[in-house]
Amino acid sequence: MASSSDAWMKEYNEAAKLADDITGMISSLPSSGPESQRHASAARRKITILGTRLDSLQSLLTKLPGKQQV
Repeated sequence: MASSSDAWMKEYNEAAKLADDITGMISSLPSSGPESQRHASAARRKITILGTRLDSLQSLLTKLPGKQQV
């Protein structure tokens, strides 16, 4: 069974990768047109997923032994 810190690191790495994906999507956002709207919608979906991952990280952080709540 994985430890709490292993679970936190796994979630953190996934969140960091997702944040990098979002940054790349925003930096390559087309200036206008339907492709721009589709691209922005995809970025918003990923931002929502990232928010959920951050909530999960916060929850896992409170479960780590010997750590104080942030």
